[in-house]
Amino acid sequence: MAQTRKRVIRKLNWRKFALFCTCVMVLVTLALLAGLYAFLGGLRGPDGQAAGHGHPEPDKHEPVNVLVLGLDVGDVDNPYGGAPERSDTMIVARIDPDKEQAGLLSLPRDSRVAIPGWGVDKICHAHAFGGTDLAVQTVETLLNMPIHYYIKINYAGLRGLVDALGGVHINIQEDMKYTDRAGGLYIDLRAGPQTLDGAQAEEFLRFRDRATGDLGRVERQQQFIRALAEHVFSTSTVFKIPELSRIILNNVETNMTPAQIVFYANAARKIDLKAVPMEMLAGTDSYIDEISYWIVDQNSIPEQVARVLLGIDREANKAISLEILNGNGNRGAAGKIARQLEHLGYTINSVGNADNFGYDTSKIIYRYHTPPEAIEAVAKSLNISQTILAPKEDTYEDEADITIIIGSDLAS
Repeated sequence: MAQTRKRVIRKLNWRKFALFCTCVMVLVTLALLAGLYAFLGGLRGPDGQAAGHGHPEPDKHEPVNVLVLGLDVGDVDNPYGGAPERSDTMIVARIDPDKEQAGLLSLPRDSRVAIPGWGVDKICHAHAFGGTDLAVQTVETLLNMPIHYYIKINYAGLRGLVDALGGVHINIQEDMKYTDRAGGLYIDLRAGPQTLDGAQAEEFLRFRDRATGDLGRVERQQQFIRALAEHVFSTSTVFKIPELSRIILNNVETNMTPAQIVFYANAARKIDLKAVPMEMLAGTDSYIDEISYWIVDQNSIPEQVARVLLGIDREANKAISLEILNGNGNRGAAGKIARQLEHLGYTINSVGNADNFGYDTSKIIYRYHTPPEAIEAVAKSLNISQTILAPKEDTYEDEADITIIIGSDLAS
């Protein structure tokens, strides 16, 4: 007697299936991140040691300043061999993981600045004269702020990153056409929204016309950075991590550890890119001895650094009164700092001398009523770490919210 075999149809449990898929995705992501970490572990600094060697792990709640250097055209196959190249792109990026904020300040390559040990020259020559150390030192001197880390990338790496990402979407405002046969540069990009491959992205960044000069070039750099960041931080990028890591390994030099790279990259993902201020260092175009320079507006630097990089509110600062005292004996030291802080909007009650000129370290002395955020803002503006609550019987100006004693560390 024939037996009838019944087909059993089991209903799919979609909740379990979704949970399973989620677990798989998490495991795959973790595996890719582990691969990234392993790749980055091979990243090297200029001395051949592991990047970040000798640098203590920073407090992850503290903001960091990073100098991004794009190397000039040249030997892209061996960008760090032989004589150092000029820096074609210089951008200072500040990331505040705790507040989920960031800011970018572009430094035009033709900026006329003081290069320590070399005199006044274009800022792009600092890297050519003394490599990364001198480039960092020059930027620190110019902006009066510390540079904690640096990242250097060459055009070969940029082209590879863009191609690995599948291109970058850019809306080109006008036709870009330029030919430099001697330099091997042929640019022909049409206006309109489009996806640029690696070679086209390089052309977009290197294009420079007579009408806009450095200003137009920096604006395009900032436009490109926003577009690239949005692409990098998209969810689809996680599957390209191994290829991106290989490109980074071969074309990027940094003094950050793999752990720091992963941490700050993750912190950057949480930042609203549309809210990130991006500006170019204020100045004007000028010719000196038939050489084109970007003449930096020195008086605007403190205000611009505070607003773009430090996130300081100039209008709110008007309510805070300051007393500035010279504690290092250098003539005009207190007056110089007072002028910087006036540019940031603070009210200067008085300028004078401290009780002595033997202060090695600058100090901030605040009153009981002074808002904590005001103390922090002043400290950030001048890179002063020592803050002291004034005793009730102090002899400093009673009407000032904050007294600043200028030590030798702020001597110019």
